[in-house]
Amino acid sequence: MPLDLQPLPYHVAARDFLKASDADVWAWFVGQRRSPKYAEEVRFELLKSAYRIERDAQPALYGAAEQVAVQLGIVAPLTIYQAQNPQGLNAELAFVSGEVHLILHGPITAQLTPVEARGLFGHELAHYLLWEAWNGEMLVTSDILQALVTDEHAHPAHFATWRLFRLYTEIFCDRAALAVTQDMLAVVSCLVKTQTGVPEIDPQAYLRQADEIFVREDANATGITHPETFIRARATRLVHEAHPEADRLITRMIEGRPGMDELDLLEQERVAGLTRRLLDVFLCRKWLQNDLTLAHARLYFEDYAPPPETLTDPSLGADLRLVPEPLGDYYCYVLLDFVTADRDIDEPSLAAALLLAEQFGIKPRLKELARKELKLRKNQLEKVDDGKTRLLAEADQSTPIAP
Repeated sequence: MPLDLQPLPYHVAARDFLKASDADVWAWFVGQRRSPKYAEEVRFELLKSAYRIERDAQPALYGAAEQVAVQLGIVAPLTIYQAQNPQGLNAELAFVSGEVHLILHGPITAQLTPVEARGLFGHELAHYLLWEAWNGEMLVTSDILQALVTDEHAHPAHFATWRLFRLYTEIFCDRAALAVTQDMLAVVSCLVKTQTGVPEIDPQAYLRQADEIFVREDANATGITHPETFIRARATRLVHEAHPEADRLITRMIEGRPGMDELDLLEQERVAGLTRRLLDVFLCRKWLQNDLTLAHARLYFEDYAPPPETLTDPSLGADLRLVPEPLGDYYCYVLLDFVTADRDIDEPSLAAALLLAEQFGIKPRLKELARKELKLRKNQLEKVDDGKTRLLAEADQSTPIAP
């Protein structure tokens, strides 16, 4: 029975985001699924750039690769090539729907043990699985992201999303290598051999080396298309050991703690949602719902309308604390924006901001930024902070009651 591999949560989230954000673009890319002409171009390029290994010449090599294909549930003719201009020791997949074209670089199979070779085949064939299975939607997602980053008007968020999709693809393929071999150490040794060219590897020693890195710093991926080897090795071990925090730790290693200018499309959407919730909680007081503050809110969201009554959002504080630390300043500045939107109510507005910041665990930073940006003396700020409950009660009582 084929192994039960599933796309990673990021793959699914990116697909769902692109499908929902522009259904017409998604439909167009679905209709542009790679044509017979494209397939012929791939085959012809392989004829020019690689040596095609005949099945009769190396039946054991084909047998090992096809056994892995069966494990992954792949039913497609397989052709193996040897690159003429190898890039170190490695392998890659040339994707054609319905056909598996596997290219080997350097004397890779001679330097791998049989189980390591299965891991290598598992990794590369998983690329085919990801693009071909699940109705080809992961391939469509990849194609759309590729088109976005090559557009002259590409936004940094497009590149960030494309990059994370690529990084998580490698993690998915490493999981496939682990699944087909059931040998974590072989997967790690294969990774290190292909990245270093060293013929003899002690995978346990490399895992200890990776541990040393994470003891010294909260390392995260900086690669464009592949995570660093020590990250991939650690991720593989976390999955193998069924670590209860595996998903969270792997996400932390891959995504790190991005700043506002490094957010991908998914994180931008999440931050926008949190921002709107923050505005709702802040602007639910009637005396804050004047023309100036509402006009300012509509600079954030064109269709913004304040909540009709006093609003609480018990989970907002916890959700804000889950965002990467560099984003904490952003939420502080959002609050300060509304403190200064209407100078006639800046003192009670500051009191409202301080109260929310206290609830959300960001008050120390808000006070620091308020002193800097609003040019307040420490005693002025402390006076508002100490009297915020009274100031808000007075402001609330001064609001006319609707008939």
